[in-house]
Amino acid sequence: MQEYVGSCLCSGVHYKITNQLGPIVYCHCTRCQKASGSAAVNSVEILRSDFAITQGADLVQCYENPGQVNRFFCRHCGSQLFSQRDATPDTMRVRLGTLDTKIDKKVGFHIFVDSKPAWADILDQAPQYPARPGD
Repeated sequence: MQEYVGSCLCSGVHYKITNQLGPIVYCHCTRCQKASGSAAVNSVEILRSDFAITQGADLVQCYENPGQVNRFFCRHCGSQLFSQRDATPDTMRVRLGTLDTKIDKKVGFHIFVDSKPAWADILDQAPQYPARPGD
């Protein structure tokens, strides 16, 4: 069984993942742009049961957006840690930039590319979708 560890910018929050990571997904929707302050959010989907906060659970805060995506972050440094959709409570999406374990994966796909800013070029050959596949 593979184990991955991660943390926030201030190292107040630490977590571990005890299973395989899903594909790397870049989300270019306008909500992810606003939340990240960038052109996209990159994350991997995992099972909620494979995730545990090992330090700093009291520092994790949630921006709740009922019926949409709940975004969890460190209330001390502001690092986005993971998100969870109300429609899929058994899965979550961990922000790749918070992983401390090095991973050797390529981008799986891009979603909501119709919302991508003109100044943000996609330079890989991964599949691109105008929305989230399956929605």
